[in-house]
Amino acid sequence: MTLDSNTDKQPENTDATPDSNSDTQATADSEAASLDASDAPATADSETTAAETDEASSEAATEESQADSSETADEEAADKADEPSASPATVSSETTASKTGMPTKAVAAVLMLAFVGAAFLFIQRSSSKPVSYNLSKHDMEVIFQEMVPPPQQAQMASSPEDKKKLLDEVRKLLSVAAFAESEGYAQRPEVQAQLALQNDLGLNDAYRKKYPDTKISDDDINAYYQAHPNEFDNFLQANPQFQQRAQGAQRDQFKKQYGEFKVVAERARKEKLDEDEKVRLEMLIKRSDVLNNAYLSDLDKNADKLVSDKEVEQYYGEHQSDFEEVRVRHILISTQPQQPPNPDPAKKGEQPKAPSKEEARKKAEEVLAKVRKGEDFAALVKQYSDDPGSKDKGGEYTFSHGQMVAEFEKAAFDLKPGEISNLVETQFGFHIIKLEERHPGAGASDPKVRQQIVNKLKRDKIEARVDEIAKNSKVSVPDDFDTTVKAADPSQLPAGHPTVPNDQQ
Repeated sequence: MTLDSNTDKQPENTDATPDSNSDTQATADSEAASLDASDAPATADSETTAAETDEASSEAATEESQADSSETADEEAADKADEPSASPATVSSETTASKTGMPTKAVAAVLMLAFVGAAFLFIQRSSSKPVSYNLSKHDMEVIFQEMVPPPQQAQMASSPEDKKKLLDEVRKLLSVAAFAESEGYAQRPEVQAQLALQNDLGLNDAYRKKYPDTKISDDDINAYYQAHPNEFDNFLQANPQFQQRAQGAQRDQFKKQYGEFKVVAERARKEKLDEDEKVRLEMLIKRSDVLNNAYLSDLDKNADKLVSDKEVEQYYGEHQSDFEEVRVRHILISTQPQQPPNPDPAKKGEQPKAPSKEEARKKAEEVLAKVRKGEDFAALVKQYSDDPGSKDKGGEYTFSHGQMVAEFEKAAFDLKPGEISNLVETQFGFHIIKLEERHPGAGASDPKVRQQIVNKLKRDKIEARVDEIAKNSKVSVPDDFDTTVKAADPSQLPAGHPTVPNDQQ
């Protein structure tokens, strides 16, 4: 996976000129409601919730005795295990789904929905030492080989520019996370609740990868709730988005799934799975995601106050052409399958065949020749255009910059009123565009225009703040790590693949 989780929205096939304007905001997924740290179902101190059992109590006592000057060799090893890693990282990684159909898979999926983009974080146990966001060369190699998909590994290995982009994003994410940590974000009740839940998600994933046949009995779940009688209610209080799921007959099933989820998390803690190299880095990475998003969310909420009317007017004056509007007519000869007006019910499941690019081009050239001869443009639209979004309106669209696919927009704005374009190829097919008129934008005082400018300036200010934090940060991310692409795991290759031995097929 990549650091950047944003993907370009694909325009609909039925519209030749989809709106590509979307105000991207770097905001946190803040669905978790605020709650007192004492009521949180899992907080930074939740690692010791197994203290109700004799075994866990003994473990907790061992951890508390680490400060004793007469600590034993075993206690020294435990102290080292509790030390925060000096190598958290930032590459976003997708949660690998469990390969089995366990019941807990359902609750894990439900919980994940509430916190898109923020999973697996690292929560220190009882240590008061700050998290280190510095990475070692080996950390980056683990991140590269274990968390970046092979196709992107190959791209980065062959492109210094792509590798640099990865490093820059890693530095920014870690730098902002470190800054947010220093500002006390990790101590906020709502952030603690999010961190705790994500930590349990990470532990569940790691445990079920190690033990794919794990089954949790009703006795295990009942024992957990006997030791933690208020756990489920506290969870719902901290996460109101789940309260509807816990209504009526669904409540008992959801409570059971949540109990199973918590039992697995406790078992993973006892086995110290968060100390596994890959798991540790994944959890540290996502801790950075949570803190980064929390900080950027605050920046976004307050950025409006940083944008003055003077700045809006100045920006409009310097970019006035960006707000120009054009009114055009166009004819689309599509290269995509067209649904017949009255499909035969007997052939309902069949998809009409798309014309080849050569066929579409030839037809578009014939139509363009008719346009050049002076035939009525609107009549030709009605007869030939494959764009249902404008066909009944004479092929007409009115738009400003940033609202159409790039090729269509450029061709339209390059025309003078009355001019007709040559064939313009886009992902939809071939367009013939006629510019009817051009006029300036509504002005900076227009609410829609003003909001567009404010959103743009907000994003610029947030990006500038992130760059400033990264520039002044002491976070270290080595750039000399090995970018050898990891060999594919034969167990995950399909049967019949040439690299899979015959005895594995």
